[in-house]
Amino acid sequence: SAEGAVSVMGVNPSHLDEGEEKHFYTKLGVFYQNGALLNSLTVGENVALPLQQHTDLPEEMIERLVRLKLRLVNLEGTYNMLPSSLSGGMLKRAALARAIIMDPPILFCDEPGSSLDPVSLASLDNLILNLQKLLGITIIMITHEVSSIFRVADRIVFIDKGRLIFEGTLDKALSSDNKALKEFFRKGRGE
Repeated sequence: SAEGAVSVMGVNPSHLDEGEEKHFYTKLGVFYQNGALLNSLTVGENVALPLQQHTDLPEEMIERLVRLKLRLVNLEGTYNMLPSSLSGGMLKRAALARAIIMDPPILFCDEPGSSLDPVSLASLDNLILNLQKLLGITIIMITHEVSSIFRVADRIVFIDKGRLIFEGTLDKALSSDNKALKEFFRKGRGE
């Protein structure tokens, strides 16, 4: 049986009461694979949701913060647009703006590049890296996109069939003798 504890920013979430847990989770940004934007709300309203739900900031301040985050992801002109009018890459960036609206120290990205063409994927990876440097956030990315791993990864955790089989730097992953890891990188490069 697997036993142990998970600690995030020095806190074990399973030991928190309901109020502490709610506050804790506001410190984590989540960038969902499909964006998870609400189609009935404008881009600005979607990005504003976490601030409206978890802060007492006045609406004018929320709007200013939303416009700033949209500018950071190169979506200045989309505040009043509906998600249905955005391209796939723009939807991803709008979802990224919402994920960082609360200035989280940790951003979880779940297959952020899924369904993007190679050029849009590279652009999104570079945007994520720029935000990481600009905002000083830690990014944890789940991805099977080898090109993204080469662009973004500092450290890699490789899970195969539900088991952790590698943890370390990209260089160590590339020089590893692990068959599953070697096959992953070989096929990901199209070899």
